[in-house]
Amino acid sequence: MFDDEFQDDRRDMEAELRAMLGDADFLKIVERVGGIRFYVPHEPERSNDKEGLGAEILTRLSNAYAGEYIKVPLARRWRADQYRLQGLSQADIARRLGMSESGVYKLLKSSPRAPKPKKPSRQMDLF
Repeated sequence: MFDDEFQDDRRDMEAELRAMLGDADFLKIVERVGGIRFYVPHEPERSNDKEGLGAEILTRLSNAYAGEYIKVPLARRWRADQYRLQGLSQADIARRLGMSESGVYKLLKSSPRAPKPKKPSRQMDLF
């Protein structure tokens, strides 16, 4: 039993859930039940869905984890990047993540950024 729990801790649930659900639905589940152990029902259509995830998400989860408790990650770094792409301020991101603005600054500073597109230049190439 201990080995099974250890293996579960080492799983990359963030990657598994993002691959299975896609970014939009992954964001939805993380915002609603991130940081807790979540019971995946055997029959999602009979579930009372108290978290409001929707039948489609529950069905996909049930196909992979029916009857199990899964550890839903907080995915703070990924969420911070998503919120930044949506144009939210650091204060708004901090509120959504439940952390300080300086913590958000450190998260965003440490995450890789896509290069900014270069502005067209009116200067001619000399070479």
